[in-house]
Amino acid sequence: MRWFLSLVLLVGFAVPVVGQDSVKTKKRKRDPNVITLEEIDAIRSELSNAYEIVSRLRPQYLRGRGSNSFGNARGGKAVPLAKIVVDGSPYGEVTSLNQISAMMVREIRYLGSGDASIKYGTGYDGGAILVSTR
Repeated sequence: MRWFLSLVLLVGFAVPVVGQDSVKTKKRKRDPNVITLEEIDAIRSELSNAYEIVSRLRPQYLRGRGSNSFGNARGGKAVPLAKIVVDGSPYGEVTSLNQISAMMVREIRYLGSGDASIKYGTGYDGGAILVSTR
């Protein structure tokens, strides 16, 4: 009986330790709204500007929001595109990403229309692409 109790105690302590190791080795899930420095560094040499970074890694940021497969859901109005914010200051439309060198980009983050409007005011129906530079 004594050996049985020892075995139960040994197994009881060994199982949680094995489980903890597997938790530590799990990779973090990638946030779809953030392009990290690691992702940018992996392809930086192939690209020349921020527009190319976004179009390669998260092309959905560049598409207008609010359209569907049955035509324009906004009743004939243009689908709004995301606006660009660089280091906290409004910078322009999506095409202005062409003016930002890929070497200067540290992180790119997408905010949906609701969050962008709360943070920056009206006019962000398509969301905002936040660019952090070095």
